[in-house]
Amino acid sequence: MRATIDSVVRYRELLREMVVRDMNSAHALHRLGWIWIFVHPLVMVATYLLIFGFVLGTKIAVSGEFPGDFPGYILAGLVPWLMMQAAIVRAPSALIGNANLVKQVVFPIEVLPITTTIASTIPHLPAIVLVILYKLVVGGLSWGFLLLPAAFALHLSLALGLSFALAALTPFFRDLREIVTVFTSVVMYLMPTVYLPDWMPPVLRPIIYLNPFSYLIWVYQDVLFFGAIRHPFAWVVTVLLALLVLGIGYRAFERLKPYYGNVL
Repeated sequence: MRATIDSVVRYRELLREMVVRDMNSAHALHRLGWIWIFVHPLVMVATYLLIFGFVLGTKIAVSGEFPGDFPGYILAGLVPWLMMQAAIVRAPSALIGNANLVKQVVFPIEVLPITTTIASTIPHLPAIVLVILYKLVVGGLSWGFLLLPAAFALHLSLALGLSFALAALTPFFRDLREIVTVFTSVVMYLMPTVYLPDWMPPVLRPIIYLNPFSYLIWVYQDVLFFGAIRHPFAWVVTVLLALLVLGIGYRAFERLKPYYGNVL
């Protein structure tokens, strides 16, 4: 974590330029430019919310102990996952998509996974604001909302760790990019984002608890939906997981650094 923070501080100007370049390049020739960067996540969230929250939600009976409404529950878990998914899907391309920079001896290539993570996260921030506004309109915010910075810090640490690891391994195993894309498309339905854990058949319920991303979703649901710590174990697991993944990911990235130029 200290090494990652040092890299962010030391190369903050370069990071800013790289993030802006990354976000501009995707829609450089489009008339609306940056607007599309934020439209895509919002449309995706609105689609999921319409299907699962308002169409299917009206046919689902929830217990009296369930606070708030079902659309609010979906937003609290779905938006953070889409933000994480965007970072994970793009992480394998961090090095292979910038081979010319990797081959330059003087370029700090550890900036590339960090750039990818930040550039993937920014477009989803308006969706987080949408969740907060929705919560304000429907039922208001409680003290649990004050834990949002902590949840986001854990989220970012986990995303950075995965980005370092995936970026480091993909040059040696190019199929990893497609595997990650398929994995992230499926895993969303194996965590409590669009349903309550109790709705899963008992024989399949362990899958939710074996999915490491479920614990991050519970952390966000505590903050954005329940307004209190309802899943203390999830906070412990997420803290340990974020630190472990960031440590392993960064070390793997540094260990393999001498070989990137030859492989690419």
